[in-house]
Amino acid sequence: MFNEIQMLETLKSDYLGMGFEVAMTKYHTSGLLEGLETQETMKFVDWKDACDWAGKVTMNLNCPYVVLELRNPVTGQKE
Repeated sequence: MFNEIQMLETLKSDYLGMGFEVAMTKYHTSGLLEGLETQETMKFVDWKDACDWAGKVTMNLNCPYVVLELRNPVTGQKE
């Protein structure tokens, strides 16, 4: 599984121009991690793209988590 994630991140940054890495906190609403908060990073085109994605994921009832917080590594801004 790690290789697939690593390959996807390389594809996003090297070939799709998605080099803006954002830290986030997720709250899992179902599955093995239900009830837990996790921290991770993900690459996007820019801050606006990250915020748009987080909003859509959080509103999607089929997604097993909600995004509680995004952190902009450049400005320190939180959403």
